[in-house]
Amino acid sequence: MNVVRSMGLAVLASLSLSGCQTSQSRQAELASICANPVNRQPGQFYFSECQAFAPSTSTQLQKDYRLGAPTGR
Repeated sequence: MNVVRSMGLAVLASLSLSGCQTSQSRQAELASICANPVNRQPGQFYFSECQAFAPSTSTQLQKDYRLGAPTGR
């Protein structure tokens, strides 16, 4: 019975630890996501996370504004 209990606890511990994400792996994941220029555009799902990870330069923000500005037609 103790063996079964120990095995169950070991499985439970490994499952709970597999759901954790280290900050280092999170940074690596964000780096790959934010490397895609589409994800760095305003209005995209990852925009705010990419801005927090690596803020856009003022030149990039101006370019984004010009691309998103209405044409006046």
